[in-house]
Amino acid sequence: MRISIGFARIAIVKSIAYTVPTILPLDAILDPLMAADDALARLDERAKSSPLRDGWISRLLYREACASRLAAGELVHLEDLVLLDGGALATTMTPDLSSAWQVLGVWRRAYRSNAADLLNSERPGEDITTTLAPVDPPDYFYDPGWNEAARMAEWRRVLNETKRLPPLLAAAIAWDAWLTLEPDQRGAWRAPLIAALVLKARAKTRHVLLPLDTGRRFARYRRHANHDLAMRLCGFLEWARSAADQSIKDLDTLTVAAEMLRGKVAGRRRNSRLPALVDLLLSRPLVSVPMAAKALKCSNQAVEAMLPQLGSIPRELTGRGRYRAWGIV
Repeated sequence: MRISIGFARIAIVKSIAYTVPTILPLDAILDPLMAADDALARLDERAKSSPLRDGWISRLLYREACASRLAAGELVHLEDLVLLDGGALATTMTPDLSSAWQVLGVWRRAYRSNAADLLNSERPGEDITTTLAPVDPPDYFYDPGWNEAARMAEWRRVLNETKRLPPLLAAAIAWDAWLTLEPDQRGAWRAPLIAALVLKARAKTRHVLLPLDTGRRFARYRRHANHDLAMRLCGFLEWARSAADQSIKDLDTLTVAAEMLRGKVAGRRRNSRLPALVDLLLSRPLVSVPMAAKALKCSNQAVEAMLPQLGSIPRELTGRGRYRAWGIV
């Protein structure tokens, strides 16, 4: 590739190739592979059977969008993202927050779409999102000699080779190849989504998109290009297991809270908005009064009157007098 620095151009030679090993380092990866495979099986079974799946998935995607931006070095507060998405943001929009909102939209549409079709698109995910970069970027944003077409062709060759591998290893290789080949100069954030799509397309996680960057937050491994393949694969498997474990923990919390909240609304009048407020709380990491009022089509005063009726289960998260928000933690 070539990198422009001021008026000087430094040439860096990088081979556009990725080798999928015919013999994988099973001694190193077998234990983490089995642990991750078991965790993903439990995750998908819980997603299949849970009546709270839609709200739970919604909560996972909010967190994954923030985790995706954190992996790119951008700190986006979960509260701001939820309020922006709910049309109740009271602060100024920032570029990082805007990027997180776009990533959230990409993951939502990916969850609703056919995973195999998305992987077969010209640029994975491109048909379900607008690019995060300018249409005609200048040289100082993009290297005009990057040769994205060749890199994408090589990545697709690798993706095709992974069909002979088990789903979890196929996802790991597809993820690693995307980050190694960089077919999209500013598209490293797509790698976890691609891995999740591979797992869904291969029927390993039929009912959920694995939030890999969320797993990264709770794992010790940090990927580096100088790590050998075995270490990178083990790191991916650690992230996958961590993502599954954290997702199941969130569902457990949500299940207990839902049972308690349903008891609060039992016997209410048919036209009561309280059950709808409960559903909103179960589908968002946090809820503000203006957001709830907009979603329920009622006044702020009505929401403020309903919240105390739910007891201490929805906790006040902000600790401030204005722009307060409540959530299930």
